[in-house]
Amino acid sequence: MPARGGGGRLPFLAGVCAGAAAGGVGAYALLSRRGAGDADSEAGGAASVAHPAMRAGWPAGFEDLLRVRSGYVASYDARTRTPRWVLERITAESCAGVGTRKKSRFVEDDEVDGAHAAKLSDYRGSGYDRGHLAAAAGHKNTQRAMDDTFSLLNVCPQVGDGFNRDYWARLEQFTRELATTHSKAGGDVLVATGPLFLPIETGASERRAREFRDAVAPRDATDQKNVEKKTSALVDVSSSAAARPATRWEMRYPLLGDAPELVHVPTHFFKVVLVRDPKPGANDALRSRDEELELRSARVSAAAFVLPNAPIPPETPLETFAVPLAKLEAAAGLTFFRQGALGGEAREAFEASEREYFERRARGSRASDPAPRETTTNENEKTKTAHVCRAAGGCVLPAGFAAKQPPRVKAR
Repeated sequence: MPARGGGGRLPFLAGVCAGAAAGGVGAYALLSRRGAGDADSEAGGAASVAHPAMRAGWPAGFEDLLRVRSGYVASYDARTRTPRWVLERITAESCAGVGTRKKSRFVEDDEVDGAHAAKLSDYRGSGYDRGHLAAAAGHKNTQRAMDDTFSLLNVCPQVGDGFNRDYWARLEQFTRELATTHSKAGGDVLVATGPLFLPIETGASERRAREFRDAVAPRDATDQKNVEKKTSALVDVSSSAAARPATRWEMRYPLLGDAPELVHVPTHFFKVVLVRDPKPGANDALRSRDEELELRSARVSAAAFVLPNAPIPPETPLETFAVPLAKLEAAAGLTFFRQGALGGEAREAFEASEREYFERRARGSRASDPAPRETTTNENEKTKTAHVCRAAGGCVLPAGFAAKQPPRVKAR
């Protein structure tokens, strides 16, 4: 694994690194156990223990290869040419230091084959911002850490005005404020961020039928050449799939670049926030009474948010975009922190707290939430798990944050 650096509908750092890095080996071992009896024992090397169909090789992608940077780890999706997810650990220290975005510039990821990598030219003139998933302001401890956030490995196309430069920036600031409060007291904050491609509801129409009839019968030689040109570029020439049976759901979103090497523009973005408070007694001498009150009684808290890639009115409450973690996992095809902080009984306790949170929100309750639930870990210690919007006393974006930001230049 290559390494660099020091360290609205509906993967802990070391743990996810080890787990995902071993993913390919695990899948390979599974194939070995299930297909070894069919393998040719005379075939040397790895192929002798794999399925016979794999002797000549097999389709390989980039999604199981992690990219490690100074402040984050990323999994890359070569089909969409965007990150699948980015996981960062942010602290009070990482949010302060010598790093400045004035010395940083956006760069292409040189560890991905050019045919599968996003390019700076894809963004030029597109109207979309090169939006950070791990925010630059959360990695100012060194200039290298700041620079690493400007890799296209950490970038997705985002709507600028009203989203990337406004509401999304305020959400990033919200996570940094959590990190500053908790890390000073000995805890930390982990944030998993990524793109989502969510469907829309649709139906059959006579228009589709007409489009298909027109598409399947080129009227002249020029039409025929256009069809052949599109086919060679691997694009759909079936007139918006008019020939296929209509279903309740369809996927529609813009793409940047030239076919077939296209950057997919997410319809939504997710952010999963995990707060780990210090164990009782840790750094007590360093903790003020005010900090104790801010930390409340939850030792592990989490929340999942899904936001549309679109302008969002600045007064919209952040809790509007809080979603059940299991729903996000189903939509993203991922699981979050199950190998660590939200595994086993801790997950059960979190889901119970999460249900109570959403029930209270549905009732419009303004009363303070009950104390977080307790479970017993394998170490026989009491662990309290809660929804972030309960443990932190609410999820409120920094007021007026967007207005303080200098104007950003769109991708050219």
